Amino acid sequence: MPTTDELAAKREANIKKKEEERARKIEEIKAKKAEKSQERSSQKDLLDQKKAAEEQRRQEMEEKEKKRAAKIAEIEVQREANMAAGKDAKAKGGVKYAKKDVYELKKVFDGYDTGGDGTVSLKEFSDGLKNNRPKVGVGVKSTREERKAAEGISLADLGESVFREMDGDGSGDITFKELLKLMYPYATAAEMEVMESWVAAEPEPEPEPEPELTPAQRAELTKMFQLYDKDKSGQISQYELMKALEKTGLSKEEIREVFNDADKSGDGKIGLDEFIGMMEATGMYCRKS
Repeated sequence: MPTTDELAAKREANIKKKEEERARKIEEIKAKKAEKSQERSSQKDLLDQKKAAEEQRRQEMEEKEKKRAAKIAEIEVQREANMAAGKDAKAKGGVKYAKKDVYELKKVFDGYDTGGDGTVSLKEFSDGLKNNRPKVGVGVKSTREERKAAEGISLADLGESVFREMDGDGSGDITFKELLKLMYPYATAAEMEVMESWVAAEPEPEPEPEPELTPAQRAELTKMFQLYDKDKSGQISQYELMKALEKTGLSKEEIREVFNDADKSGDGKIGLDEFIGMMEATGMYCRKS
């Protein structure tokens, strides 16, 4: 039979064990509360960042539109200056050829340039001549001259020799400048330059390059990724992303669509680089200057 001291020692051991268990549960509750508090704070930050991102994107779009308008205005000023230079040159006898004729010639050239690359190959030239060759249909009334033109030798039959004549540099392709030289053999270099400027395409404004993430921005996104990666696998599943974004205002369908766009490998998980790309592409991450 246990003594009084043994019973007291056993009771104290049980009390100590219960106290330790109680302290452990309290710590677990505190940890869960801290984690939930951190999640709520992160979700609030995401909402704030989304709003800030939308405002920043609106401002960036306005700025880009202003730059684009300024660039277009600059191009228009240059175009008018070129036109004025052409008019001055013509008034001084510098260009003795009609602008209308050059426009018509460019229209013909573009009709042969089926590839739209600014040059005409032998095939494009030959095909164009054949398509433009006079045809007399069966049962259709025609003159004797029309019938002879359809039966006899046409420019299409001489296509290659005519092409070689126009291909001044022997590159195998005809440029509009080479066609101008053939049609206006007595034009000076200055006149050729002015005539080319009449039909030159206006350049498109160059798009603004996207700024790269700074090390601090990448570190911030990395922390966010680690917070969402609950199982610490180094990847985020669709379920983990839904749980993380469920209070951001996005629907499940929107989150699923965002996830699938980011999941380039199609393995049902997104890594850190895919996550960073997703946050930037969707505007859920606001760059801080």
